[in-house]
Amino acid sequence: MLSTQPTPLPKIEDVIVIEEESAASYVKSEGDDLEGSTVGRTDFTETEQRKILRKIDFRLLPILGAMYAISLMDRTNLGLAAVAGMNSDLNLIGNRYTIIIMVFFVMYIIFEIPSNLMLSKAGPANWLAFLGVAFGSILIGMGFTKSFETMAICRALLGATEAGFLPGCTFLISCWYKRLGAFWILSVIVSGFAAVFAYVLTLLKGKHGLNGWQWIFIIEGAITVVICVIGWFLIADFPEKAKFLTLKERQYAIERINDDRGDGEQDKITLRLVIHHLADPKLYAFSFMLMSSTLPGYAYSYFLPIIFKEGLGYSTSKSQLMSAPPYILAAILTYTSSWLADRFQIRGPVIAFHQAMTFTGMLITAFAESTGARLFGAYLGIGFLQY
Repeated sequence: MLSTQPTPLPKIEDVIVIEEESAASYVKSEGDDLEGSTVGRTDFTETEQRKILRKIDFRLLPILGAMYAISLMDRTNLGLAAVAGMNSDLNLIGNRYTIIIMVFFVMYIIFEIPSNLMLSKAGPANWLAFLGVAFGSILIGMGFTKSFETMAICRALLGATEAGFLPGCTFLISCWYKRLGAFWILSVIVSGFAAVFAYVLTLLKGKHGLNGWQWIFIIEGAITVVICVIGWFLIADFPEKAKFLTLKERQYAIERINDDRGDGEQDKITLRLVIHHLADPKLYAFSFMLMSSTLPGYAYSYFLPIIFKEGLGYSTSKSQLMSAPPYILAAILTYTSSWLADRFQIRGPVIAFHQAMTFTGMLITAFAESTGARLFGAYLGIGFLQY
């Protein structure tokens, strides 16, 4: 007869020497038996938990935040370059400016899913660093383009390489953190800083025979390459593979995510799993909501400096600098709304209110006749856009 006595668990000293790749599967397969043990449901004190979170924050927040932010800056600097002389230097007449915007998203759509599939195969650190160095190098090349055709090709390549970067950063962040609010707020602040930084770079106009818009691409591309190379050394792919944590601390990091939403371990990608998620109607609801945010977001990013310069008659420097303050307002509103939504568990109504205000702001920006009203529309639209 089979014994009914439970199999004794190995001592922690023995568990620690288990190979790192098998540690996560051990914890997962023995989940029920580990209840209450030192490697299962951990019982860290609040002080110890805060210490672990600070360790994770110190290792991941700076580099992930920097990579997340620089990717947003790189994809939205086109409008700032346009008012700094790019349109005239490359003879972007008619719909040419719109075309170089469009080709980016065509390639982005084509390559996003393949890139996301590569993320788990190559590992987040390897893949995100590769993509970052690739599109950073392309961005540097954009600074040396001499024609519309060359710029269009560069933008297409930029879309192909950036396709998996932002989703990859978001996915990796979600593997470690229960909320993404801090990263969204960081991205909003960086969007405002990008306008000021672009103005500073345009002051290099004439250096080495290059125009100000060229320096925007060259310097920001070089920064991207450096940050992503550093990220390759610092990023820990998943909690179960984090060498800077002890085995017990890794398990706590996994449990923390599981307690919040039940997906702390990495799933194996299968056709059945993909079909299961494609059949979920919430996927399409969230997709529509995301489209409702990104559409006005990119409209403001690519065209607000042009509206300020060509529509309202401001100078190049004012057009760039005036693009920054609305994003500061957006950061404040994002933080406030995130706190309210979490505090009172009213995410749906808060999202609906933000969407309505963004819609109103865009209409005012587009159709108002007075300068003051259009400025108010830009603040309203961008301010409520980012939640």
